[in-house]
Amino acid sequence: MIKTILITLSIISLLSCKTEQKKEIFYQAPNGKIFSSEKYEEVKLKLSQRGAIHEAILSTVERNDSIINLFETTVKEVNPYSEMENFIGKKLPFENLMDIDGDTLNIESLNGKPTLVNLWFVNCPPCVEEIPHLNELKEHYGDRVNFLAVTFDKKKQVEDFLLNRTFHFTHSIDAQIEMDKLNTKSYPLNIYLDKNGIIQSYQGSLSKDLDRGMKKELDKLL
Repeated sequence: MIKTILITLSIISLLSCKTEQKKEIFYQAPNGKIFSSEKYEEVKLKLSQRGAIHEAILSTVERNDSIINLFETTVKEVNPYSEMENFIGKKLPFENLMDIDGDTLNIESLNGKPTLVNLWFVNCPPCVEEIPHLNELKEHYGDRVNFLAVTFDKKKQVEDFLLNRTFHFTHSIDAQIEMDKLNTKSYPLNIYLDKNGIIQSYQGSLSKDLDRGMKKELDKLL
């Protein structure tokens, strides 16, 4: 009799444990797409790269084996180039630039023409991706505009890069100290200087529609 009672209690205990097993949690987006908890965290991490996330759980549906949270997230976009606003209307604060041959490159010598300054580095995929468009601008404006590419990369890195890719700008290398003066860590960064070397505007990666983007900005400075 006692043995029967113990067996019965064991069965009840096992059934109770099974009933109390932790339910799997899922997240459902407003469009109906459902994510596992792991995938949901990946999505939030990716969104966080664009700015601050506001997350809201709108409702929760509990089932026998799972819990589904209906969620909504919004992202407050962050301008990675916002520090550049402090430089509009001022001269580009680069004083000690060096060209790829090791000679001093005086930024004041560029005055008299509008100048497009491209900040980049060789291991920056979006920087490399826009080079054909930059070359197109150089071909379009010719000598009417100065085109200067500035990087913190060393001479050999840039020379090796230029062996395999065409980049028709004047190149300034090893310029980490100068670039840091702009307080930006996002690249590429394109800066438009007027004929007096004053910063008029800036943008990150180029729009592929050059006529409405960079050409429009440069035409205003001619």
